[in-house]
Amino acid sequence: MSQSTITFRIPDEEKELVAEYAKAHNSSLTELYRNAVLDKIEDEIDLNTLRKAMKDSKIKKEVGISQDEMEKLLDEV
Repeated sequence: MSQSTITFRIPDEEKELVAEYAKAHNSSLTELYRNAVLDKIEDEIDLNTLRKAMKDSKIKKEVGISQDEMEKLLDEV
C-alpha cells in the first residue's frame, strides 16, 4: 500500500500536549492523528446515517416502542 505525507502546523504548546498524550497512550503522533481524523469522519458518517434513518422513519410514520416493550418482545422469541 502506498503512503503519503501530510504536513501541518500547530502551536508548540499544542504539540507538547499532543506528544505527551500520545506517549501516555503508547502511540505515535502519526497513529494518534490518523485515528483522530478517521474517527471524526466515521462519527460524521454515522450521524448522517442516523439523521437519514430518522427522517425516513418520520416519512413512513413509524412508531417507536419503549425499552420495556422491546425486552418483552425479545423474551417471547
